[in-house]
Amino acid sequence: MPARHSFRRRIRYKFDTILARGTFAVILWLFLITACVVVVTGTLLSVFDIAVHGRQVGIIEGIWQNMLRSFEPAAMEADTGWPLRLQSLLVVIFGILVVSSLIGLIASGIERRVDELRKGRSEVLESGHVLILGWSEKIFPIISELVLAHKGREHESIIVVLADHDKIEMEDDIRARVRHLGKTRLVVRRGDPSSPADVALVAPYESRSVIALGNNHIDGDAQVIRSVLALMDDDRFTDLRVVADCAMPENADALREATGGHAIAIASSDLIARVTAQACRHTGLGTVFEEILDFGGVDVYFHDDPQLVGRRFGDLILSYEVSSPIGVRYPDGVVDLNPPDDHVLGDGDSVVLVTDSMTALVLHPEPIQPAPVAPSVTNGDLSAGGILIVGWNPLAPRILHELEKWAEPGARVRVLIDGGLVTEEQVAVPGIEKLDISVTTTYNTAQHKVAELCLAEQYERVVVLCYRGMLSAEEADARALMTLLQLRQFRQDNPELAGRMSVLTEVLDIRDVHLARVAGAEDFIVSERITALMLAQLAEIPDREKVFADLFETWGSELSMRPVSFYTDPKPGTAYGSYVAAAHKVGHLAIGYRKTGARGKELATAIELDPPKSRVVDLKPDDRLIVVVPRAEVSPTAATHRAGEATVV
Repeated sequence: MPARHSFRRRIRYKFDTILARGTFAVILWLFLITACVVVVTGTLLSVFDIAVHGRQVGIIEGIWQNMLRSFEPAAMEADTGWPLRLQSLLVVIFGILVVSSLIGLIASGIERRVDELRKGRSEVLESGHVLILGWSEKIFPIISELVLAHKGREHESIIVVLADHDKIEMEDDIRARVRHLGKTRLVVRRGDPSSPADVALVAPYESRSVIALGNNHIDGDAQVIRSVLALMDDDRFTDLRVVADCAMPENADALREATGGHAIAIASSDLIARVTAQACRHTGLGTVFEEILDFGGVDVYFHDDPQLVGRRFGDLILSYEVSSPIGVRYPDGVVDLNPPDDHVLGDGDSVVLVTDSMTALVLHPEPIQPAPVAPSVTNGDLSAGGILIVGWNPLAPRILHELEKWAEPGARVRVLIDGGLVTEEQVAVPGIEKLDISVTTTYNTAQHKVAELCLAEQYERVVVLCYRGMLSAEEADARALMTLLQLRQFRQDNPELAGRMSVLTEVLDIRDVHLARVAGAEDFIVSERITALMLAQLAEIPDREKVFADLFETWGSELSMRPVSFYTDPKPGTAYGSYVAAAHKVGHLAIGYRKTGARGKELATAIELDPPKSRVVDLKPDDRLIVVVPRAEVSPTAATHRAGEATVV
């Protein structure tokens, strides 16, 4: 330090430097200064023969006596003689200053540490946890599903969340939206999911799996890609199970390529479009997808048993009393749904099952022989009927292309749009040949026009889409809910038409799903919840990816609903296994059934997945069997792939 600075300024600078080093440094210096004062004054007691309580003391005793006075002023009460009183007063005054400073420093240090903890910047020392990077509305159903998946585990279940939001607000939102965490422990930290330093705080490479979420804005995919790249900053990334949520399929493809296939990327827009299209074709199919994707009720499992070796797949269809075989997983991980009946299982092969529990699984040595049923005399009605689409957004062209794959030539589709938001030119979808698409334009009167069109053209399906990107999520959902209210009134006024019409609706905010049910969505509500369920499934059991890829892609097999009359003439007192056998004769694998006529809340109870094959069911010709059928049977032009050669949508 230059000599021109005064001694006073140099001392102040040194003091400021000490303070800047933090609470611990200040406490250490105060302790050293106190020790020096106590040692010096204690030594003076011995050197000057100052009596303490009527007796002379040595250096050690003098230091001990002054240390007591520095901590407790009452210790000088019995002092006699002014030399002792004066030195005791000096030690006590110094002790008061030091102790009060220490108390203040310790209190402020604790308060600062608590504030840091409340900000969520402390390190996470966990292992075997599920890590969620990012924040969006999907996080609430994801956490709910993970809690359900972890229910019943003997060891502790931990979910860690890292997002660039206020920690307290995130915890409050999760507690408000996920009411039953059970034994699952939730750890929330604040940080940038795209920063390797922040990601390192939450022990990603000690986790069971990582879910990368985008935000609720247009740059959500960019956020997901940055989060995955932050994980790739470490060589341990190749051993990490990562599931990423991308809105656009091209971004999902780019992410899979960039990670060398180590990250499972979900293209939510394609997933939602395909589920919507399939739900349009079969009333109740959307509910079936949700049942399979959530962790309650039935799930997809893999049965690996030495008893399977040498068995024909066709014989296994009726070898399980409870559980529905739908395919085979080979030792290399490839999944083949609806394989040939004569496929013989070898070492390492597993049977893909749809079942609600593996604990009650029983494999019979021989197929069950249910009572035969009479063959069908009709192929049933597979026509999807007319479809009315109310609203428009970037998902609509994808939905139409999905419908095009299964539609009969000339199938009617009318699109009702608000001309103030969308033009007829924007609704033109290239590549559509079999669908007969017509467009009706209104201006702020769409809700009333819906009833007129439904009455005049008697649609079997009404799909209500939100104006994504054109209105805020709140405004778009409000329009959809108003349309649903008009449809509910129309059905009440026209009960003879309502029985033949199903309503699907899209909502952008997952919180509006319940309101949509109240407003009149009677079949399926399309929302980001379906993506959240998929993310939770793959985070827990990544092997299910190839099964979902086969079911949701345009190759392989598909989940469908066919009238019972397509397979047989139903008779009272018939066991469910007889209908499974009838479907199997035409190459379809039944996993359940749906009673017709149910709407709204009754729809879930009308769908029965994986019932016991010995159960007697009273089905009617127009009731539906829920089956897995070869995709080429419905869409002959679809490309044929093996399930292991592509990733999930």
